[in-house]
Formats: sequence, C-alpha cells, structure tokens
Amino acid sequence: MSISNENSTTAASEKDCAQTPKWFMKSLLALTGKSEFKLDVCANAATAKADLYYSLDEREENALKLDWLDFNFCNPPFTNITPFIEKSAYEASRGNSTFMIIPNNPETAYVRKAKELADTIIEMPFRLKFLRPNGEKFLSPKGTENSPKFSCLVAIFTPIGIKASTRFMYHDFRVGFYK
Repeated sequence: MSISNENSTTAASEKDCAQTPKWFMKSLLALTGKSEFKLDVCANAATAKADLYYSLDEREENALKLDWLDFNFCNPPFTNITPFIEKSAYEASRGNSTFMIIPNNPETAYVRKAKELADTIIEMPFRLKFLRPNGEKFLSPKGTENSPKFSCLVAIFTPIGIKASTRFMYHDFRVGFYK
C-alpha cells in the first residue's frame, strides 16, 4: 500500500528517494551499539547510509531479489513499503537484521504487517525531517523548512524476533544527536 497525500509539497521525483538525516543515523547506530550498517538496501550514491548499497536507479538492482547482509538499513520507497517489510522478515529468517524507517500510519496494512513481523517497533515523539536526495532541506514555497505530514517508526527485524512477540518501545532519537 502506498501513501497518498494530496497536500504534499514534495516533488514526485523526490518522494521515494528522500534521505534520512545523518544525525538520525548516528542516533540509531548508538542505540544498536554498532558503528555502521553493512548494507543500505534501498539507496543511491547520494543517499546511501552504508558503504555498500543497492540501487534500482543507478545499477538496475532489485533489493527484493538480491541477498542482504547481516546488518542492514532500509528507508524503503514510501510508495511501495510492504514488499520491503516482507523481505526484511525473510532475511531475518536467514540470520540477517534490518533496521527500517517507515511512516507511522497505524491504519495502513504495511504498519500492521510491520507490527506483526518485526522484532521491535520504536515509535518516536517527533516528525523526522527527511532531506532531499542532494542533502538539502525540504523547503515550503515560503522558504521555511517543511515538516512531513506524518510521524515515523523504526521497525527492527532480527533472527531472534521471528521466534518472539514484537516488542514496542518509545525512544527520542533527538536526545544528544539533533542538530
């Protein structure tokens, strides 16, 4: 299921390739205790959050058909989230972990699927301001920084999680990291 928001000011060409801010990635990695993700499964050279990444745009790769590594990050195209949730669960069954950021729209099938399949769901008390693919802020026509019309959650898929009930957490990733 895709997100449809007629009020969005984001250009159609940027909707599926907005990038996650670096400060958020640092905070997420601090929470995991690791220094870097091994693979960004849905990125391009400008937006990748790992040295290795899959890119349909640049290299005609299909992350949904390729094998993932043991510690992955995924900011899926928000117009096609469910297949990435299902692939993350499949990769967890193969021993791989994925940290995925998605819109927290509880009425959608993809959020219900994430809450069913993920090891952990982390809800956040703020709306994450994504960046344009080139790293610039999204600005309104008036020149002010845009906030998304939705909050996000982090869904964590791990080998342990496929054998246990989903845990729910509330975490403010901004603490100590927001800039």
